[in-house]
Amino acid sequence: MPVGLVLEGGGMRGAFTSGVLDVFLKNEIDFPYVSAISAGACNALGFLSRQYGWSFTAMATYISDPRYLSVQNLIRHGSLFGYTFIFEEIPRELLPFDYEAFYKNPAHLQIGATDLETGRCVYFNGREMDEHFYPAVASASLPFVSRIVSHQGYQLLDGGCSEPIPLVQAQRMGYKKNVVVLTQHRGYRKNRSGLSRAVLNTVYRDYPNFVDTLLRRTAVYNAELDRIDRLEAEGKVVVIRPSEPVEVARYEKSPERLTTLYNQGVRVAEKNLAAVVEFLSANP
Repeated sequence: MPVGLVLEGGGMRGAFTSGVLDVFLKNEIDFPYVSAISAGACNALGFLSRQYGWSFTAMATYISDPRYLSVQNLIRHGSLFGYTFIFEEIPRELLPFDYEAFYKNPAHLQIGATDLETGRCVYFNGREMDEHFYPAVASASLPFVSRIVSHQGYQLLDGGCSEPIPLVQAQRMGYKKNVVVLTQHRGYRKNRSGLSRAVLNTVYRDYPNFVDTLLRRTAVYNAELDRIDRLEAEGKVVVIRPSEPVEVARYEKSPERLTTLYNQGVRVAEKNLAAVVEFLSANP
């Protein structure tokens, strides 16, 4: 039974995932299938192009640049993150991305983004993306601080709104056993958002199903964490997650804190490497 790789989002907490995936690259660990959301999708790009250190270097090197993350971006362009800078200028000019290796990688990548019309997660095939990486842009476009992304007839925002951990998609695709990379420590559960339906309706009045999805988000996320704990106990998933509470914020701009979290990802992945290898070898 083949094993899939599932990557949670989490904004700049994705630095942890960068460390984990670099350990996989260093040890030549591949997966036939990758399901990714938001920051997880961004990390999947560097992993599948097999560029060790690329994802984290792109983040840590340019996070202090206002073109990457700033209020100026929000005012001028409608998004806190500078997606054109992140997905076009960095990979094409500043830190070359190996597009050829990415498209040649036989792994099946699926990136999830939330369809505002239905409030449900839709998944896009990584091989169908052009060099603009619009599905990854949509998947990482957080509500309230990002413009809505139009792609293939959909109006899209952050995939984490509807399926915060894309394990269910991997299972839909037939991958009953998976390695799951989370960006919060064991025992973490999300607190209920203080946003009311009235506030959400003010911003997304044209998308009532999306409003319903946002109101259910906390319950859905916590239920999925409970389910992952059960699957882990049953030996159906190997979970790699931070060993301690993460102090990096979703919009973190400190390269030092990001580096600390990246290094934690490396350490935790190395500690769990034997378990991952055994899990893969038991499921050829």
